[in-house]
Amino acid sequence: MQTRMALQNQMKQWEEAVGLFSQKKFSASHARFVEASTGPAAHIADKARSYAQICARKMNGQDVDLRTSDDHFNYGVERLNARDMDVARKHLDRALAMEPNGEHILFTLALCCGLAGDSAAACENLKRAIALEPRNRILARQDPEFLALAQQLPALRALLASESAE
Repeated sequence: MQTRMALQNQMKQWEEAVGLFSQKKFSASHARFVEASTGPAAHIADKARSYAQICARKMNGQDVDLRTSDDHFNYGVERLNARDMDVARKHLDRALAMEPNGEHILFTLALCCGLAGDSAAACENLKRAIALEPRNRILARQDPEFLALAQQLPALRALLASESAE
């Protein structure tokens, strides 16, 4: 019961943070993202931490200085959420080049490719993410954007339905 309430609180904080972020209210959204990053759902906590970093940069007026895999990943996520697919994919690819076994990068790159209409790359990247971390199949099954893509892409739907990364 307590875990369920914690998950509901985490979802509430996440939703409020995303709304504030889209309104460019970075200080308020930062606080909500930090709160959401402490919740029980790991995939939400990971995203919330990334967004909290983005908010901190926005609040400090820092120019984007992308040096590490995490830097490129976080910027790629920001661009993905802004639906700037070309820039998102470029930075996610750079992050992956720096961290070839970054299952979280592969997972996000799969989503980016799918949303950009590259179904073959979406399936290949998700397959690799699952091979590195089998839990990614469950996370993709629970992600509304992956579920929407799976409705359009039979190969992705099959990958999510199977129990092995093949």
